[in-house]
Formats: sequence, C-alpha cells, structure tokens
Amino acid sequence: MWEWIIGALLGFLGELLRSLYADYTASQSIKENGQLKEQKANLEKQLIISKQAQAIRDKVNAETDLNALIDGL
Repeated sequence: MWEWIIGALLGFLGELLRSLYADYTASQSIKENGQLKEQKANLEKQLIISKQAQAIRDKVNAETDLNALIDGL
C-alpha cells in the first residue's frame, strides 16, 4: 500500500517539475524573442541612418566633382 502512495507522490512531483520547467523555458523564449525584436528595431534604425549618411556623402562628392570641373574650365 505504501508503495502505491509513494509512487503516486513521485509521479505527481515529476509532472509538477516537468510543467515548471516547461513554463520556465517558455518564459525564457518569450524574453529572448522580445530582446531580438528590440535588437532588430535598433539595427533597422542604424541602417536607415547609414543610408542617409551615404546619400549625404554621395551628394557632397558630386558637388566637389562639379566644383572641380567648373574650376578646370
């Protein structure tokens, strides 16, 4: 009789630990997903800034080339 009770308690504890571990891993995954979304947003902002900076550099270079051409004439 005691074997049945102990077996049932061990089975219950095993299931409880399994569910707690599943909840923990799900929570960690959600947290990591949020961090990855934040990193993605930051990288997208950096990409936009980089493209804008490149456009400005290209414009400055074009103006410099035009001025050099005009000076050469």
